[in-house]
Amino acid sequence: MSTAKDYQRDLDRLLQRDLITDFIPRIGKGAWQVVYAIDDQQPDAFDVFSALLEPQAVQKALKENDWDLDIRHGLPSFSRSWQKGKETTTYHRFGTEGIRPLVVVREFHGNWPSYIELCEEFRHFHNLAEDHQQRLLLDFDESGYKIEVARIVERRVDIDWAYLRRFLSATQLYLAVYFNSVRYSRIRLDDVPENQRLLEYRDTSSRYSLRVATCDFRKGFLTFSRLLGKVIIPPPPIDECGKWPFDEKRAEPEISFIMGANPDGTLIEYTSNPDKLANDFGANPGAPLYLTPVYFRREVLQKYYAEPERYSVEDGYLRCLGLWGMQIDNSHPTHVVAFLGDLGRDLPYRERSHWKQYNVLPPRDAGFSETFSRRSFLAQFVEPSSVDLIFRNEYQELNNAWRDKFGWPIFLDPADEDKHILAIHIPTTESQRELDEQILWLTKLLVDSLNEDELVKGLPKVENEKGIGKFERFLESKKCPHTKEIVEFLRDIQRLRSTSVAHRKSRDYRETMKRLGLTRKSGPEVMKALLDQAVGMLRTLRKFLNESEV
Repeated sequence: MSTAKDYQRDLDRLLQRDLITDFIPRIGKGAWQVVYAIDDQQPDAFDVFSALLEPQAVQKALKENDWDLDIRHGLPSFSRSWQKGKETTTYHRFGTEGIRPLVVVREFHGNWPSYIELCEEFRHFHNLAEDHQQRLLLDFDESGYKIEVARIVERRVDIDWAYLRRFLSATQLYLAVYFNSVRYSRIRLDDVPENQRLLEYRDTSSRYSLRVATCDFRKGFLTFSRLLGKVIIPPPPIDECGKWPFDEKRAEPEISFIMGANPDGTLIEYTSNPDKLANDFGANPGAPLYLTPVYFRREVLQKYYAEPERYSVEDGYLRCLGLWGMQIDNSHPTHVVAFLGDLGRDLPYRERSHWKQYNVLPPRDAGFSETFSRRSFLAQFVEPSSVDLIFRNEYQELNNAWRDKFGWPIFLDPADEDKHILAIHIPTTESQRELDEQILWLTKLLVDSLNEDELVKGLPKVENEKGIGKFERFLESKKCPHTKEIVEFLRDIQRLRSTSVAHRKSRDYRETMKRLGLTRKSGPEVMKALLDQAVGMLRTLRKFLNESEV
């Protein structure tokens, strides 16, 4: 048995009060705007479409509730007219004057799957990338992270309103959002108050009508209603489009960094805004120098090591794709150091916020590393002094020298999924997990990457021989006097990998650490020692290449 509450709910639904009071007033006011939707919930139907109107088309559009552009229209076409007794043919880029499609529904009459596009000008204006698999249009922030701008699915298109608004601002086009909703009901027409059977609404930017009538064409229903109309949104001023010459960035909050401490222990901080810092040319007297050193815990780089496909921690430089980069002192023995002015000039705001978390007081032995100082202040070419950076250089130098000598590299390039191991580094924390990871990377670079096929060419075949064994026989065949110590070191790091990363740590792991003199050392100290030995091995091999006649 239906109740008065059930009846009122059905009546509200028939009169489409949810759309009138909630959907229509929110058009152009949310974070996302639906610009195309086909929602057929039989027998009901709800359609949304949109168009871009040139200013001269707006007044005409506001004279009627009907849509100014139908779905699947808006493609190029011709028209013919008679002018002064002569037939004239005119080409229309969008099929009609003053109205452009924002959403283009492409159909091929069954010859090819249909699909939906957003107008090319919108995509090109924001230089959006297309993720066909996820059906997204993407922009990217200052560090290259994805920003979803539009979601395009089979029956719906939504656009980030901020991006759509900036496009309207630049083009000075109006956005028309059309809606058409049909609903069926078992309520008799006589039970619908007569003054609610017809609603006409219009104002300076929208209009719609609601009609309720008897349903004599769909079995099982007594009445139906149709809500039809549009909302037209004017473009913002052109200087809000965010493109040159209107692309002045909004002022970002300034971030200050610790430079020292007062005698009472309070911290001395100053903004990193380069426009407020002193320099050698008399700017901002009394302010700290642009080149003031600022110190950070080494963990500040962990974020960048973790995403090598995006960030590159190089010798003296941090880089994010082709988007930004900053000079850093990562040869310092205990900290990462950067210039105060570089932090404000070269890093995006979010990155400065990240660095702020790791900012610390200058250490007792404050100052830049010798490597960084000579490069930055004396413009001298200096080799890196941090052993992980030295290892990376020596690894490439040996590979190049080996290729020159034998015509093939001793180490194969990592697979695309393993490219990150080339950024091998001293752990930024004392976490065992981070140490295990770096030992794994070192083993992959020195053992798993050995060019086994080339090493055994011309040598007798040995069944079930592993990579180190092949390398050992190759070196012996070339009469390398350092074969034994090289092979022992490679087997040690492979054993460390096997007893720490690949399996549970056991007595074998502890014995290997003891034999290498690494017991009771911290993770960073262990990795420094292993890299020191690895550098020695690489240099020994390169010296052998230079001195031998093989």
